[in-house]
Formats: sequence, C-alpha cells, structure tokens
Amino acid sequence: MRSIKSLVAFAGMGLAAGVASAGVTATITADNHYALYTGNGPGTISLIGGNELGAGGSPGTYNWSKAESWKFDAGAYIYVAAWSDDAVAQGWLGQFVLDTNSTLFSSSKGWEYMATSLNLGDGDPWPSAGDISDWVALADQKSLWAAPFVGGSNGVAPWGNIAGISGNAAWTWGNPDNRADPLHGGATHEEYQIFRIPTGVPSPGGAALALLAGAMIVKRRR
Repeated sequence: MRSIKSLVAFAGMGLAAGVASAGVTATITADNHYALYTGNGPGTISLIGGNELGAGGSPGTYNWSKAESWKFDAGAYIYVAAWSDDAVAQGWLGQFVLDTNSTLFSSSKGWEYMATSLNLGDGDPWPSAGDISDWVALADQKSLWAAPFVGGSNGVAPWGNIAGISGNAAWTWGNPDNRADPLHGGATHEEYQIFRIPTGVPSPGGAALALLAGAMIVKRRR
C-alpha cells in the first residue's frame, strides 16, 4: 500500500498537471460581440475564441445572426465577455454541453456577472486572457459579482431563432442600472461585461485535496 507521503506526491502531480477538466461543446452568439474563456480562476484563464469583430456576419446579416461552435477542455469555470454597439438591443445566448452528461445554458442558475465600465464596440479586439484574469481577481476581492438579467428564450424579437441553440437557452445581460429590461433599448451598460459559471469540474487543487483526504482515511484504517 502506498504511503501517505507517496500519495501526497501523487496528488501534487495532479495539481501541477491540471488534470481536472471536462470536454465542452459550446454554441454561442451575442449582440453584438463576445469572447469565450475557461480556467480555474485568476492566473489560469485562457482564451477560447469569439465572434466577428465587425458589425457584419460571416455568414449572416449581422454578427449575431449565426452562432459559433467551440470545442475545448473546460476548467472549474466558463467565462464569457460580452459587449454591444450601444444601439437597439443587446445580450448573449448560448449553450454548453459537457461530457459529464450535463448542459449549461445562458439561462442556467449559477451565472454571475461583473460590469467593467469599459465601453467596447464594433472593431474592438477580444479582451486578452490576462485582462479577464485581472478583472476576475478584482471582482472576487471586492465582491463585485451579481446575478444577470435573464430575458426571453431563443426565438424572441429582435433576434428570432438562432440555429443550433436550444429553446431552453435565454438571452441574458448584466443590469447595473436595474432596468426593467436591459436587453432592449440600446445604451451603454458599463460594458464590456464578464459572465462566469462553475462547470462542476473540481479545480486541480480541489482534486489534489480530495485525493489527500482519501489518503488520510486509508492511513486511519490501517
């Protein structure tokens, strides 16, 4: 039987390797722009990708007309940065199918957001992973996270049905001004905004601690 010391070393190897992850297929769009990230918290966040930087779609009339799909290994959190052109309407819509046989929607409980007060628009690049990491660290430290506004499901005006996304998903947006409906009537909403949700996948540190706890039980039973 392995000693406690060897089990602790093995747990440390898991922590260093970052073995805790889940395969995800994400399908997402935004009016007007989004970028997708994953990680276990500040300092571990990586950029997955985003939609068009301009106003037009490729394909599709608008940048939100056709959702993009992404496959990646997710850590403890999925992050979405989103911003609008400050006109007509704004929001993002998506679903995240995990290989743990669970699906997260933009309307799922557990999402929280923070408003950066930085106004991005058409043509601005996706925020870097480092920028997102800094904002997440600040939001954690200052307790800036809040529950987002969840609106109508996929199919509602002015967007209509977005192919590839379930009707269980709903358009969502941050609401720092406490409006009755922040999705309609374009105006700056302290954008860009950062959204996050836990995936249910333990962080590497959590996995290592769980293994260590198991090792302690083995020790006591000997």
